[in-house]
Parts: sequence; C-alpha cells; structure tokens
Amino acid sequence: MLFKKVLLSFGFMGILYGVQSLPQDHSMVLAASINGIIVDENGVGIEKAEVTIKGKKGHDKKQKIKTDSDGLYEFTGLKKGKYTIKVTSVGYKNGKEKVKIGNNADDVEGDFTLNFDEYVKTNDTETMDDAVSAFQQIGTLRKEDPVNIEEIVSLYEEYLQDLTQQLDSEYSLTMDEDLISAMGDIENDIDPKLAGQVIDKTLQRVFYLAIYDRITEVNNDFDDESTSYLGTLWDEAYAAYQALFSTADRENKVLTEDRLSIETGSNPNLEDGVTVAFIRGKAALNKKDLDEDEITVGVQRQVIRLSLIRSFYIAVLREVESIINNRDTDLEKALEYQKEGEVYYRIIEEYVSRDNPSGNETIKSQLTGDVSEVDADTIVSEMSRGFIGRVEGELDAAESNISEGDRKDAMIVAEEALLYSEVFLEDLGLRLGDDAMDDMEDALHDLRNASDKMKASSAASAIETISSLIESYENELL
Repeated sequence: MLFKKVLLSFGFMGILYGVQSLPQDHSMVLAASINGIIVDENGVGIEKAEVTIKGKKGHDKKQKIKTDSDGLYEFTGLKKGKYTIKVTSVGYKNGKEKVKIGNNADDVEGDFTLNFDEYVKTNDTETMDDAVSAFQQIGTLRKEDPVNIEEIVSLYEEYLQDLTQQLDSEYSLTMDEDLISAMGDIENDIDPKLAGQVIDKTLQRVFYLAIYDRITEVNNDFDDESTSYLGTLWDEAYAAYQALFSTADRENKVLTEDRLSIETGSNPNLEDGVTVAFIRGKAALNKKDLDEDEITVGVQRQVIRLSLIRSFYIAVLREVESIINNRDTDLEKALEYQKEGEVYYRIIEEYVSRDNPSGNETIKSQLTGDVSEVDADTIVSEMSRGFIGRVEGELDAAESNISEGDRKDAMIVAEEALLYSEVFLEDLGLRLGDDAMDDMEDALHDLRNASDKMKASSAASAIETISSLIESYENELL
C-alpha cells in the first residue's frame, strides 16, 4: 500500500519531469497520472478530501475525486502540460499548487499537508464559558495547600450547580450529591486529595454529558428546528468541550508486551479529531443538502461522543499504570490514582456493563479494593469485552439498515462500529499481530464505504471479516 507522510504545510513534493523530448509529435496524448496523499498536521491521511485538477486552456478539463480512507488519490490518462491542484476538506484549510507533466513523464506526485481550521462560534455561550472557567479555577484551587474550600464551593454554586442538577435529573445520576460530599470531605480534612480527584473527574463527567445532551438534541431535531437554534446548541457543546480538551489531548495507553502493566501507545490525536467533527457538524447545520447534511450531523455526533469516551477509557488505563508503578513504593499516591481511575470509569461504565456485566463488577472491585489486586490485563480484557459487544451490535444494525435501504442509519452505525473498535484496536494488534490489526481496520473502512454506497454483498464480506477477527481476539483475552 502506498503511504507517504509529507509534513509540509500545503506542501507539494516530487514533481517528476520528463527528461527526454518527444521525437516527433509533441501533441500526442500521454497516459500520465497525478497522484499523492493528503495528510493533516499529524501526518494522518484525510479521508474524503476533495481533490480537483484543472489543466490550462486547451488541455484537460476540470476533474474532481475524493481521497480514500488512507488519504490517497490518483488522476490517470492525463496529457502533458500544466495543471492546478486544489484540495479541500471541511475542518482544514485549503491547499493549492501548480504542477507540470513534462514530455515522457508518466507519474507526477502531489502530496499535501492541510492545516487544521479553527472552530468559529457564532452564538453567545457566556453561561457555558463561565462554567468552564469556574471548573478550571477549581482545578487550581484543589491543588493548593491548604485548599480554599470556601472558594471552591462558591464557584460551584454560582456557575456549575444548576448545570449539574439539570443533568442529574435528565440522566438519573447523583453527581451533585457526590460533589457536595467531596467538598465536605475537604472541609473536614477527610482524605482531601482523594476528594479533590472526585470533584475534578465528576465535573468532567458533567461537561461530557452537557456536550452529549446538546449534540444529541441537534441530531434529533435537525429536521424541525432552525439553523440558528441548532447552531446555538452546537456552539454550547463546543464551549463545554474546552473543559475536556486536555483529557482528549493525551497519548493512547496499552498493555505492555508481558501484559503485566500499561505503557504509552500511539497518539490518536483525539483532540484534533473532535475539533474537526465540531467544524463539520456546524457546517452541516446550514442545510444546503438536507439529506446529506443530516447524515453528516449524525456521523459527527458519534465522532465527538465516542472520541471523548475513548479519552476516558485511556484515562482509566493511565491511572492503572500509575497504581501499578506506585503501589509498592508510595501507597498514598497509588490510592489517589486508584480514586481517579474509579471516577473516570464511572463515565464509561455503561459502555462495558451492558454486554459484560460480570466484567464490569470485576473492574469496579479492582478500582475500589486492595491496590495490590489491580491487574492490568484483567481490566483491559474486561473493558474490551464490553466494547466488543457494542461493535457487534452496530454490525447487526448496519446489516439490517442496508437490507432495508436505510442509508443514513447504515452510515451512522458503521461509523460507530469503527469508533468502538478503535478503543481496543491496538490491544487486538498486541494479541493477534499487526497484520490482524490492519485487516480489522481495512474491513471497518470497507463497511463504511459499503454503507455509503448501499452494497449489501460488500458489507456482508466486511462484517464477516470483522466478526472473525473479533472472535479470535476474544479468545486471547483473559
């Protein structure tokens, strides 16, 4: 597979010119091509970027294609001459270059690196901005010695409590009660460091639910509500995301090769992916193409939601790593990390418990019991089983939606299958090998393409491959 990462902003490399002149007819048609890869600032291929080429007057007319899942593109059968290449993708700044196909040239390479665009709010989000600011101030105050608990309580009551209580009511939770209890513990000097972690991670849960609540309302009311109303909700969700940006901006965590601890894996760049998803969702609210824009909002909602869930999954493993590294030398620190892991896990618990209830109880017991009993492989295995159940559910839904001719829902659940799988994909690679991981990723992209084009046979083939790899993976889990 051709895969080149070129880190040049709007860069263009490798223009190949013919080194010999044509001996006779300089106007003859050459079977030349322009090809390359479009990547973002992290060197990751940009899927479905729109690449347009236009020849000079008298040469080839404008042509347009989209990049594949790796960011690759190719134009073939081109005449010699000068061309302009333009690359666009929502969420990124445009790229543009001029190239030349010389005599006898048969391959011109055009590789672009697109810079990330910036999200632009068009509505007042002062209330949410104030809540985020209060959260950040609390984050500083809880680390001071002594802790200024009166100021923490004041900030919470003025800027955060109404939002917390609203979400408690909507989702049948007790976050407000948990926060007040933790503040009481700090005031009474009862494990104040642990209580500070409860406050921080519980407020992160508040902001996650605030995001989820708003992007879900946009998705559900897309047909009925105005662009202005939907845009306000979307902007509020983006404002809430600022409280979670640093959590999303972390490297992946995976099992060590001996499966005894946790180590740093690849960088999924979740923070960039979420920002791009917000930009794409916001653009779709203009409803220029109602059906396609509704699909875009549905897909980007899943990217935002499940990228954040993955960031919390990574956070759990980060705390497991710290527990294991400190439990024999600094029990107090190990207990603090355990508390962080416990509260982070509450955010993603429902994604595990539905399809792996017994494993969910095992995880919770390790994150609340004796730190000496915390086992990295057990926690990874049980969380993976829960997310595997989610993938299998989306595979069934994709197959059903395609058979029923429901392209919108088929595309959305295929995206969910990919996003859920990415949670455990590196662990699958550890246990089954890199080739299996690549095959899994390719099949998930094939399912997305088949859902887009409503090709039942291609979808069935992709689902068969994914299901087979999942079965092999499950057999390797503890």
